[in-house]
Amino acid sequence: MKNSRKYILIVLLGALAASSVLMTVVNATSGAEVSNLQKEEAQLSDNKRYLEDALIKTLSMNELQVKSAGLGYVKPVNLVYVAPPEAVAKLP
Repeated sequence: MKNSRKYILIVLLGALAASSVLMTVVNATSGAEVSNLQKEEAQLSDNKRYLEDALIKTLSMNELQVKSAGLGYVKPVNLVYVAPPEAVAKLP
């Protein structure tokens, strides 16, 4: 009777030790995954910032003027303003 209790206690303590080791390994693995995800998040944030800067630069007025000049659009030298037509016969 005493020996069987001793074996049950040893098995129970062994199972607790094994589960403790398993939980430690799981926590370490989770920590590594979190670290990798944080690095990936930082990299994606940098890429987003770079793309936003590129978009702003592309849509800036100076850049649009350069692109339009390259396509053959230029500012007109002489502007002609047309006045609205006046009535030919006015009522008194």
